[in-house]
Amino acid sequence: MALNYERVLVAIDGSKGSDVALETAIDVTKRNEAHLDILRVLDLNSLEYGGAGIALDGEQIHRIEQENEAYLLKLREELIEKHGFKTDQINVHIRFGNPKIVITEDFQPEYNIDMIIVGSTGKSFLHRIVTGSVASHVTRAAKCDVLVARSTEENLK
Repeated sequence: MALNYERVLVAIDGSKGSDVALETAIDVTKRNEAHLDILRVLDLNSLEYGGAGIALDGEQIHRIEQENEAYLLKLREELIEKHGFKTDQINVHIRFGNPKIVITEDFQPEYNIDMIIVGSTGKSFLHRIVTGSVASHVTRAAKCDVLVARSTEENLK
């Protein structure tokens, strides 16, 4: 039985895994003639000076938000141009919070997402052991289909 998806969500974080997830989401969106939502979740708990534990102030957080917004808008325009998407077929979003919770409890139900695509990992091995990966949480908690995109290199290991 073939499934047709209408709203595809891809969560990106700048990692290689999220790059693979984005490419997979583009393919799924084209194949299903679906709508693509690209989400970047900024976790305030991880926004600090180079991991030194020094919290950022409001001005710095605003700058980070503006940089991410500019990046996402540019990415949207590039995808429209390169892949021939309609302008209303792709939306980009920034949210603040824990990516696990934002993706599964906030964004997915709010936008009626029926397919979430995430990269296999964006964290170090130690961080995954301590906090768990976003991908593993999303696959367990999402109330829709989830696809974990893996790069060719990961498949060969």
